[in-house]
Amino acid sequence: MKHYQTKFKIAALFLAICCFAIPAYAVDLAQAKSQGWVGEQLNGLLGLVDAGAPAEVKTLVNSINAQRQAEYQRIAAKNGVPADEVAKLTAQKVIGQAGPGHYVQTPSGWQRR
Repeated sequence: MKHYQTKFKIAALFLAICCFAIPAYAVDLAQAKSQGWVGEQLNGLLGLVDAGAPAEVKTLVNSINAQRQAEYQRIAAKNGVPADEVAKLTAQKVIGQAGPGHYVQTPSGWQRR
């Protein structure tokens, strides 16, 4: 039961993180996703779907991923779980909430919703 509670706590904390970390980039991230340049990966990070994406999109992805990794580390330390577990739980949530036309990573590669 405790393991389930930890997973729930981690998922809830990430949803709060999404509300905190993404708004500063909301317009740019939304545009990058709608253009098909970036998508959500299974590891909880953003990935470049289109290698020809503009340089500012690559910079945006790197910045958001750095913020996400730092937050995964913080949540992991607080809950005594591995950071990659936090990232994978987050990926499940974010991929599940992907908007129509957005790319998500699947075990067989990128898939457009």
